[in-house]
Amino acid sequence: MDRSDLDHRHRTYDGWIPPTVAALLHEYGHHDVLRQAASHGDWFCARWLAEAAAESGPDGRTAALVLLQPFAATGWWPAVDTVAGLLAEWERYDEAIVLLRPLGEALVELAAGHGLDAEIAAVLPDIGTGPTDPFESWGSDAVDTVPLHARFLELQGRIDEAIHLLGRHVCVDGVVYADHAEQLARLLGRHGREAELRALPADGGEEYALAALARLLEEQDRISEAVALFRQSAGTGNPRAAFGLAELLARHGHHDEAVDVLRTAAETAGCACDWIIHLLCRILVDAGRADDALTYIGDRFTRHGGNHQEQALMRAEVMKLSGRSVDAEAESAEFARSDEELLRSGTVDGAIALAERLVRRGQPHRAVVHLRDRLDGPKVVRG
Repeated sequence: MDRSDLDHRHRTYDGWIPPTVAALLHEYGHHDVLRQAASHGDWFCARWLAEAAAESGPDGRTAALVLLQPFAATGWWPAVDTVAGLLAEWERYDEAIVLLRPLGEALVELAAGHGLDAEIAAVLPDIGTGPTDPFESWGSDAVDTVPLHARFLELQGRIDEAIHLLGRHVCVDGVVYADHAEQLARLLGRHGREAELRALPADGGEEYALAALARLLEEQDRISEAVALFRQSAGTGNPRAAFGLAELLARHGHHDEAVDVLRTAAETAGCACDWIIHLLCRILVDAGRADDALTYIGDRFTRHGGNHQEQALMRAEVMKLSGRSVDAEAESAEFARSDEELLRSGTVDGAIALAERLVRRGQPHRAVVHLRDRLDGPKVVRG
């Protein structure tokens, strides 16, 4: 077991049970299947067993660490992060720091407020701005450590220094770093720096400044100002501003206005706006108007077309949110693909969907055999 092998299996599920199937095995009590898979190095199954064991008391915590330590010992980040989080939750900070010291990054959050600033400063890498291309190699000399240093400064109470550091790195050599802009906006908002937050858009952080400023105004009970701020941006055709405005209106009981905002945004955005429609339906359900949500979905698909299965899933979600679970299951089942269709699809998603269905039917061992046949080794397929 090494990091490259774990990374490969984490991406392809080669030899592992996918996380959604592992969750169902846990939910349906098939712990024997989970234990067998974990004993053969399955991370997802080991994690489910460890989390369950950790909740049972001191002995369970020991068992959880035994399950997870072989993964963490490789330095593989998902495992290290999980084990360090458990140790911190149990207030075993010294052990967590030893585990995290070679990696540096998570020490900042973990050790905050525990008098360990000198130890953290000693292991932090030098400030450097990394690449923005997600496909570019991140060598040791290209890691983006600006957010790490800024967060460390903030936790020390050195707010002005943190703001200055992030401000210098929002735009570097003509490239806007979105992560830096977002962190700066949130930092300014957390510390009530309204004037600086209003000036941030000039530096390329418009979207993040808008959200942070609206949040600050809402926290100060300046709701009408927050609404006006969002409405101005939404009026220019910004769907994310419309989304934020609708959430704000709904939080303060203005459901009808929120729905009107989202209806307009959905029409402006065209077909690629499922995220807007989901919020619109949720707001209608919260307002006791589930039938109106179902009517909207039907009208939307009539006017714009679309996949019948997607429509059924949207309707099922509305029914589930409104407490009609039986109707929701019936709605989903009506358009569910047959087992044969899932087998013929030849995709990872199809293989996982059929495995989930087998677990729900009480056939966990058949589900595992099916996954091994479809996903293991050279037969692995891509979704």
